[in-house]
Amino acid sequence: MSKNVYFIYDVVRLDEKYLINEFKSRDINLKLVNAENEILQISDLRLEGVGFIRTISQTRALISSYIYETLGCTSINNFKSMIIGGNKLFTLMLLRKYGVPIPETYITFSKEKALELAQKLEKPLIVKPIQGSWGRFVSLINSAEELELLIKHREVMDNPLMKIFMIQEYVRKPDRDLRIIVVNDQVVAGIYRYSTSDWRTNTARGGIAKPLRIDLEIEEISVKASKIVGTDYAGVDLIESKDGYKVLEVNVVPEFKNVMKATGVNVAKHVVDMVIDKLKK
Repeated sequence: MSKNVYFIYDVVRLDEKYLINEFKSRDINLKLVNAENEILQISDLRLEGVGFIRTISQTRALISSYIYETLGCTSINNFKSMIIGGNKLFTLMLLRKYGVPIPETYITFSKEKALELAQKLEKPLIVKPIQGSWGRFVSLINSAEELELLIKHREVMDNPLMKIFMIQEYVRKPDRDLRIIVVNDQVVAGIYRYSTSDWRTNTARGGIAKPLRIDLEIEEISVKASKIVGTDYAGVDLIESKDGYKVLEVNVVPEFKNVMKATGVNVAKHVVDMVIDKLKK
C-alpha cells in the first residue's frame, strides 16, 4: 500500500499509543508527525493518503485537518466536522435542526442578558464555554448571584470565547452519563461514566467507567449525531432524561482508553480498520 497515513499529534497519550501500535501492526506506511515541530512548505507540496488528526489542541486539530485536506489527503476527521464538533454551540444547533434531542440551551453575548436568564429560569443551570473539553470551565449555577461571580471571573480572562454565555437546563438524571464510540456509522462500544466526587462525570475528573449494553435507542441517536456532524469516528456523549436520551456533544478527536479498559473492546482496531478502508479508496 503506497499511500501514507500521516499521524498528526502533539502529545502521545495512552489513546495515541494504542492507535500507533495498531497502525504499526499493519502493512501501511505510517508517518508520525509532531504538530508542534513540523514545517510544511505549502507552495508546491502535494500529499496522498490520510491525515489522521490526534492533537489535544483543538486549534491544531482544526488547522491540521484543513492543511492535509487541501494538500490532497483525506483528513480524519474532516475539516468541516472539526469546525462543528469543536464548537459545542455549532454541534447543538445542527443536532437540533435535524431533530436530535439536546438539553434546552440559550446563547447570549451579553452578561446582562445572561443574568436576566438566570433570574427567570428554573435552577440549577449549567454554564459552559462553547469550546473546551474535560469539563473545564463548566459550572453549576444555583442563583443569579453565583452567575454574577462567574461572569466577573470570566471578565479577567483573555479568551474572548469566555465572553459568550451558553446556558443550559440542568437535566435531572442518574449520577452518570454515557460515552458512545461510533466508527464508520456503527457503534462499537460504550460506557457509563459515574461521578465520584463531582457533579461532572468526565473520567478526566475522576469519573468511573463501567460497560453498558448498547440498545437500539442508544445506537440510533449516537449514529445519527455522528452522521450529522460528519465524522468518520466520534465519541458521542449522552445523558438520560425523563424524555429519553439527549446528546451533550460529539467529540471529533475522542478519547477512548477508558472505553477499552471497561469493555475490553479494541476501539483502536476498529478505528485503524476504518482508516485502511479510506486508504484503499
